[in-house]
This record gives sequence, C-alpha cells and structure tokens, in this order.
Amino acid sequence: MTTRHSLTDTYRTMAHLRRFFESVRRTITTEPTKGGLTPAQQFALLTLAGNPSSDPLTIGDLARETFATMNTTSALVRRMERAGLVRTTRSPKDHRFVYVKLTASGERRLRPSTAAVVKALRAAAEEQGRAPLRAAFETWFDNWGAVIKALSSSGRRLRRTPAARRRSGR
Repeated sequence: MTTRHSLTDTYRTMAHLRRFFESVRRTITTEPTKGGLTPAQQFALLTLAGNPSSDPLTIGDLARETFATMNTTSALVRRMERAGLVRTTRSPKDHRFVYVKLTASGERRLRPSTAAVVKALRAAAEEQGRAPLRAAFETWFDNWGAVIKALSSSGRRLRRTPAARRRSGR
C-alpha cells in the first residue's frame, strides 16, 4: 500500500526532475547556438552524428528521432543541404526513400553547438544541485514501476468492461 509519505517523495522527485528538464529545454530552445545553427538544425545534426547504425537515416527516420513531422523534417533537410550541412541521396531500390548524411562541414559546425548544449546541461545540473539531481534520477529509475502504480491507483478497483470480463471468462 502506498503511503502519503511515499507519494510526497514521488512528487518531490518528479518536481526536481521536471525543473531540470524545463531548464534544459528553455536553454537549448531559446539561446542561439554557436556555429550559427538553429535549435532544430542542431538536434537533427546531433541525431545524424549519433546514429549508431552504419546505414544512413532516412528523412522519415530523422523525423521520428527528432519528434517532428515528415513535412517539417523534409523542409529542414532541404535548408541544411543548401547550407552544406547534410547530403541527401535517393535509395537505389526504392526512390521514395531519401537518405540523409552529415557532411564534414555539418560536423564542424556541430562541434561548437554541441559544446554549448553540454555547457547548458551542466549549468542546469549545477543550478539544481548535482547530488540532489543524481538522487532524483536514481530514485526515479529504481522505483519507476512503483511510482506509476502509486499515481495511477485511485484507492478503488477499476471496473472492467463487459468485453474484458467475457475475454477473461468472468
């Protein structure tokens, strides 16, 4: 059974993490990046540079990885290609697929931008306090299942639909 104390601890931990993430979000979306990149370009280039596969990402892959729409990502890739940051090629097997690769120029422009983001992350961590932030992450990772259960339980049993009761044989 979840106690009020554990819910208070959960809320405190979540608030701490939320403040950290909000601080990071504000910094990396409002501060101009070094290297003259927009935040969207910086995120896309980071995603391309950090691609763990030896296969290049498609525009669709890049859209999914950066939480953007296909239309937004296509336009972004066109602008980055005109700026020499990426190179695109069509799949020889299926011309609907367009692969995106980071160019040497894109990588050079990404370095100072990434350094600025790392600096922002560090500043946000320092602002929140490293030890409490580390403890909040550890608490979350160690107890996330219990946290979700505690927050989703309302103290009463949820009623099952007739279809769910028929499927379970009850």
